Amino acid sequence: MELHGDLQSFPLSQLIQTLDNTQRSGKLDIKGHLGEFAIFFQNGRVIHAQSPYSSGLSAFYDAFLERDGTFNFLSNVIMPPRRINATTASLLIEANRLVNAPGSPGMNLEPLELIVSIPEELSECPVELEPDEFMLLQTAGEPKTLDRVLRELEFGCFRVWAALSGLTAKKMITLSKTEG
Repeated sequence: MELHGDLQSFPLSQLIQTLDNTQRSGKLDIKGHLGEFAIFFQNGRVIHAQSPYSSGLSAFYDAFLERDGTFNFLSNVIMPPRRINATTASLLIEANRLVNAPGSPGMNLEPLELIVSIPEELSECPVELEPDEFMLLQTAGEPKTLDRVLRELEFGCFRVWAALSGLTAKKMITLSKTEG
């Protein structure tokens, strides 16, 4: 079964439900402003996903940040090992929660336009860090684009965004737009 189109006409959640209901096996390629994503299906169940920044569940959820991209479903592909075991319904519920959560990166995330940097003056007060915040701080020596941070950490957009939000609230990093 070949299937192709654009995500504005056929939203990703509807597309995934269709592939689940028809018990299709193959690879769903998605191309959009964040890059290229691949979601693998076996008998309609999502078994693996890849994104420019991560693989597995993180990559699956990050694909929902694309709303204006295009897609192509291919049936004859070599399948990767299963890394996702959740039901389609639970995956779609969590994707919807992440995309619509307050403080979510939302659809306007542009990793090449956002700069992550450590302020020149940090507070002297002790700060409690989450593990992801600590790992992000370890990579944040010089200012760098969010795209670079995502590629270095391989966490996926939502997980990095949560760490960035926490560090910004704690005044440990600053976010700014690139000039140009």
